[in-house]
Amino acid sequence: MLLLSFGVFFTAALHLVAAVPPLKQRIKQRVGDKAYGPAFGIASLLGILLIVLGWRAAGFVFVYEPPEWGWIANGVLTLIAFVFLGIFLFRGSWRRKLRFPMAFAAVFWATGHLLANGDMASIILFGGFLIYAVLHILIGTANGVRPSPVVREGHNLLSVLGGIALYGVMTQLHMALIGVPVFQLS
Repeated sequence: MLLLSFGVFFTAALHLVAAVPPLKQRIKQRVGDKAYGPAFGIASLLGILLIVLGWRAAGFVFVYEPPEWGWIANGVLTLIAFVFLGIFLFRGSWRRKLRFPMAFAAVFWATGHLLANGDMASIILFGGFLIYAVLHILIGTANGVRPSPVVREGHNLLSVLGGIALYGVMTQLHMALIGVPVFQLS
């Protein structure tokens, strides 16, 4: 579980840089404006790889029994998370109003999964991302972080529809990608 913990910490720390504009600017100056995006992308992929490898290597360690309704709450909260993801991706006016739609998406996604899973690896992964997302919102707000002022007109409806569509795709791919079915029909 050490690899999983490190992967979550590395990914969270990497993404918290965006919540501190002076730090982000110093890193951009050091790496170079053109190299920053690709370097950030490669580092993000490395973090995801560490999380995936750590998750797959982690054995099941029982911590608590999730409530019976936890899987329903997870489904609803994850759907809300995907709508927030759509708001982040489609860049309508709601993105400017919410300021941190991706962090809010992580809050809903992590909370839902903590209600549906009671093992140590889940606590590390989802609890870690929940802490990261809350910190991102708090630190970003304290530093006056705002999304790009560029707004794509008409994209608010697209963001909701896109988020719902992505949720549908993920429910179908969850077993193949994560190894856990979203719905168990028997």
